[in-house]
Amino acid sequence: MNSISSSPHESNDLIQVESSLLFTASSLDNNLWICCAASNINSQWKLSGTKLLDVRYSPSDPPVIDDYNTITDYQMIENSTERLTCRSTGGNPLASLAWSCYNGTESTPNISGGSVSRSVQFTARRNQDNTCTCTATHEAGPLQKATLYVNIIYPPSIPEFKVNGTPVDIAVSIIKDSAQTVTCHSFGKPNPSTNDFTWTKERIVVSSNSVLSWAGGIRIQDGGSYKCTVTTTMTPSDTNKSPVIKAVSSDITMDVLYSPRLHQLLSLSALEGESLTLKCEYEPGNPTETTVVIDRLYDRITWTGRTHFIPSLKRSDAGMYSCTARNIMKPSGQQNEIVGEETGIFQINVWYKTSVSKFGLTSHPDAITVTVDENATLNFFCEVDSNPNSTIIFGKSDRLQYNATLKRTDGFLHLAFDVQQSDCLDTASYFCLGYNNYTEIETAPRKEMDVYVRCSPRTSGGQWESNVTAATGGNATFSFDVVAYPVPNIDEYVWHKWNGITFSQVHISDKYTINNTGVSTMFTINDIEEDDFSAYLLTVSNGINPDFNKIFNLSPQDVPQCPTGLTYSATTSSSATIEWISHFNGGLKQTFIILYKMTERSEYLVLTADEIDQKIVYEIILTGLNDGSTYEVILFSRNEKGNCKQNTSLRFDTEVLVESPPGTIGSIVGGTTGGIMAAIILVIVVVIVLRRKYNFDCLCSFRVSRKDLHHDANTDNGIDTQGANNRGYNATQTYEDISMVTDKSLYDAMDNRDNGPDSSHLYTPLDASGSKKNVSYDNVKDDPVYNNTMLKDPAQSVL
Repeated sequence: MNSISSSPHESNDLIQVESSLLFTASSLDNNLWICCAASNINSQWKLSGTKLLDVRYSPSDPPVIDDYNTITDYQMIENSTERLTCRSTGGNPLASLAWSCYNGTESTPNISGGSVSRSVQFTARRNQDNTCTCTATHEAGPLQKATLYVNIIYPPSIPEFKVNGTPVDIAVSIIKDSAQTVTCHSFGKPNPSTNDFTWTKERIVVSSNSVLSWAGGIRIQDGGSYKCTVTTTMTPSDTNKSPVIKAVSSDITMDVLYSPRLHQLLSLSALEGESLTLKCEYEPGNPTETTVVIDRLYDRITWTGRTHFIPSLKRSDAGMYSCTARNIMKPSGQQNEIVGEETGIFQINVWYKTSVSKFGLTSHPDAITVTVDENATLNFFCEVDSNPNSTIIFGKSDRLQYNATLKRTDGFLHLAFDVQQSDCLDTASYFCLGYNNYTEIETAPRKEMDVYVRCSPRTSGGQWESNVTAATGGNATFSFDVVAYPVPNIDEYVWHKWNGITFSQVHISDKYTINNTGVSTMFTINDIEEDDFSAYLLTVSNGINPDFNKIFNLSPQDVPQCPTGLTYSATTSSSATIEWISHFNGGLKQTFIILYKMTERSEYLVLTADEIDQKIVYEIILTGLNDGSTYEVILFSRNEKGNCKQNTSLRFDTEVLVESPPGTIGSIVGGTTGGIMAAIILVIVVVIVLRRKYNFDCLCSFRVSRKDLHHDANTDNGIDTQGANNRGYNATQTYEDISMVTDKSLYDAMDNRDNGPDSSHLYTPLDASGSKKNVSYDNVKDDPVYNNTMLKDPAQSVL
């Protein structure tokens, strides 16, 4: 009640009172009745008539689309007939509904209860997604709308393909081992997801992804026909309609491109001058059209074709070669062509004979003649050109050795040899030669160079006799080789002779012959005399200090000269002293041999005396002689070379003892003679037995027949029976032969002296004064010096 007003208006004596009511109607007030009640006393009310309220209002909520009021997108399959119903509830009066949806056909509004609905039926095609709007209009309010976005779904398109993002047709070329992938593309609504794709090859699933790839790159066997299938499900928003599954597929051919493949390439070997065919065998690639190139690597000369014929191999043909087989590949998804190729390396080995390419000293690499100072280091090198590798021999040739090998290496192309400190002996012609399987050793190529080492003269190291022996009257030659550079001139060889005080130079004469050539000298002494046995000095110079000096010795070595001056003195009835003069011993120690006997005997007794240095006159006492007897003596000397060439002899008589009384002489002589004869016979028998037993020539009781003594004076072993002091001795006198082997000379008998037990000798003297006992002489240490002749058996009887 907003206000009540009254006025004094009187009518019919009544007071008229008016009351006005002002209010805002709401939708809740619609269809309500309104009336006015009045009361003035006692609370008695009077009601007025009623009025029905008709309140005009718009719906409180906007219209809705049945079944889809909670979604904003409506899924429909293309070309299908769809029906949407729009409903508006409330409002007084009900709202008017109108559709804006693909020019669809609207139904008549349908009022039911407090709502009004209206449907629209339409058909839509893909790519016509739009909005369907239901508009509610009302007189009491603004326009209200219900909007639904219509999403027109449709099946996937036929798959298409891309390689690395570039569309390709249904034939795809991919290079072998490439990491390229093929993608299957399709579009639709809903748009296919990655997992909606399936790749199959010969009904075998190879990928469940839109991308087809190959682990490690595609292989040749991966080529072929593939099928890509895309499958999607179209689910309409109208639940009264079943979902529609749609699968589409496309086929594609994978062509795997790959390079040609070479067969195994083998190295080739042939002899220089032979023919050779180079071959490049291969398996074609994809595409099969192939170009083959043979390339010689060191000079990049090429030949096109799978074979190349070389009619005559040269050394320059040796080396590494390549064989390349190539094709042209055009992979899908790329603008540029790809050259597919495979290259192999092989070697041509040209065998050829050895040749020496370089030889010399590192300090003089190109010289063929080199002169160096002594103690210089010589670094030799030798290089050969050879295939196969060579045996290399480095050596030298000099006057001592010809082609002496210093170093050898097998299977090499170079050799080095060092001489750390060169000397005279390194002056030589050096050579280097090489040979291999194709070179004859006898004709092996070689290079040579001459090396001269400046040095003073010295011995060459050869075997030279510095001590020479000779005989008087003969010749002796000293020869010697030196090494020296420069080579001494012939006048730089000087020979000297020792004169007892110093060396004095000798010159060419009848006595001396000197022949000097190069590094050799020969010095000859002619018609040697005793004075020539001396020391000689050779001096060699070549201008480089020091000079070379060498001493040579000429020594005698001949039979001795026979002693002379054989005499006797101081004879007694039982002894005599013999003297003689010694001469040159021939260079060897000599021994004097004294043979003596009574003239009526045929066998000699023997005494020896050794030479004493620097002694000239010798004497010896003969003892145990018979009185009143004539003795003959023979003297000669001997050394290791033999006997002197001529002996000497003499005769002497022993003194006569005082004569015995008459009548006794005969008995004495007879008894003595009988005893002596008995002793002689006994001795002869014993000697014969001993000689047979020991088989040697006894020097004791030595029997020498006159035949043995009768020699030609010109023979080496002859005994001159004509002594210088012969005292009437007749050289032609003969003697009775006594049992004696006559085929041996007197000196042959002396040669058996080594059969004795030692160097001293026993000899058997003649019986003195009728004595029968053995007489033994010891070696005399002072003058005269001699050795007694010994018996092998000291028990031998005395002659």
